[in-house]
Order: sequence, then C-alpha cells, then structure tokens
Amino acid sequence: MSLNDGKSTQLDSDLLRTFLAVAKAGSVSGGAAHLLRTQSAVSLQVQKLEGTVGQRMFERHGRGVTMTAAGEQLLPVARRVVEMLDQTVADLRGTQAEEEIRLGIPEEYGDTILPSILAAFTEEEPTSRIFVRCSSSMEFPHALAAGELDIALHSPERVSKDDVVVHSERAVWAGSVFHNIETRRPLPVALFDKTCWWRERCLDLLRKSGLEHQIVCTSESVSGIRAAIAAGIAIGVLPQSALTDQMRTLADEKLPQLGETHLMLTNSSNAPKRLAGKLTMIISRTFEGK
Repeated sequence: MSLNDGKSTQLDSDLLRTFLAVAKAGSVSGGAAHLLRTQSAVSLQVQKLEGTVGQRMFERHGRGVTMTAAGEQLLPVARRVVEMLDQTVADLRGTQAEEEIRLGIPEEYGDTILPSILAAFTEEEPTSRIFVRCSSSMEFPHALAAGELDIALHSPERVSKDDVVVHSERAVWAGSVFHNIETRRPLPVALFDKTCWWRERCLDLLRKSGLEHQIVCTSESVSGIRAAIAAGIAIGVLPQSALTDQMRTLADEKLPQLGETHLMLTNSSNAPKRLAGKLTMIISRTFEGK
C-alpha cells in the first residue's frame, strides 16, 4: 500500500519544522520536547509528511530514528525553506532572525580551548546560538555528512583542499610521571578503538620498529587513554597539548617518531555561511594565541 493517499500534495512548513526537529534530535520524543508538543502529536505530523511525499522519512529503532535516503534528500531543502520563511518574517517585522550554528570539537579541547572560543563567539554574535558536540572527532565526518553538524574541528587522516588547517602540533608518546614502564617488554600500550586511524598508524610504526608490544587498554575517548597513562598501566599517543600534569613526554629513542597531527576545520555543505566564517576566524585566532 502506498504511503500517499492522494489527499494532500502540498508540503506544510509546520510539517517541515517537525521533520527537522526529529532529525536533529534523532528521536520522536526528542523532537517533541524541542517543539513543546506531545510525542503522539509529533508522530502524527511525521506520518502526515510521509503520506504527503509518499516516502518514509525515518527508520524506527530501539534508540530512536535514523533518516532514510528520502529523509536525507529532504533535509537540506527543509532547512533552506524554514530558514527562508523565518528570515522573511524577520525582514517584514524589521528584526533580525536568530541564527544558530552547530560545532563539533574534540573532547581533549573541551576544558582548554573551547571556553575561549565560546566567550569570543558570544561577544561577537550576542544574538546567535551555538550548539556544541564535545566528543571523539572520529564521529565528526559522518555527523557533517548527515547534517548533524555545521562545522567540526578534527584530525582526518588526509587533508582535503576544502579543509582549513587551524593548528599543527607534535604527536608524542606519553607516560605517567609516577611510573617508568616504557622499558617493559612487551611494551604496554593504550590505544583508541578501531574507528581511529591513529590506532593503525601507531601499530604499524611499532611493528616496523621491532618493539615487542601489547595492547592493554582500548578506549573510544581521550579521557580513557589519559586515565590509563596517568595510572601507569600503559603508554599512549596524544597531541602534546592533551597531556595533563600527571603525564610526561617519553624521550626513549627506541620509540618510533610520530610526526605532527593537524587540526582541520571542515564545514558541511549546508552550514550557515556567515556564522561558519565567523566561527572559523574565531577558532583560528584562538589557536594562534595559544
């Protein structure tokens, strides 16, 4: 049976707003909370939208919803239409529409660089809102492609011509200041999980160096790696600036050289251009001052 019952062939902007809220939240309940509506009302709106276009917008699962191919196709259109309507109303009323931007930033910079970025952004854009996802940067390329983020700071394996390099620093082998375990064999190592390209690079370098080693800790987050290093159960690889006062840079000549790590800013194709440009400038300026 077709989803389209033939009763409606027009897209209501209210349906688009509901679609965007659910897509952004990743669940019907989250979208309902954002819209200050009941979950059943939002579900009915989604069903009405799907009936109008004759396609399912979301696949339901236990943890929420994910967009279908049709939903991915509608997302940028819905965002442009809603933004245009809001801006038109603001222009007619003689007021400036409230703008927002969604930033992804690696968790290791959450308590160092991020406060300065937020302070500068709020000072320069007092009427705009910024939503921050502070987590593993391995998630960011997918989030950008899926329209979940507008701009992200991350360390990709390869640099794209469209990426903006805002910071480069040494990647170092780090150990605890209270323990000397770098001479143990096999060498105990803490690494990121398999989604991180740095993991394979480190393992390849260790194999080529001939060092006998053993992975004793795997973590999805920087905090997990730092905890393992600080506890003295393993050594690990981190950017120089990510070291805490419980860690030290290892100068053992037997450890392979790691080179530099580059932090890039990548924009999604649908990022608000003015705010993305302003945030790029603020982030670049903040790193230059460090």
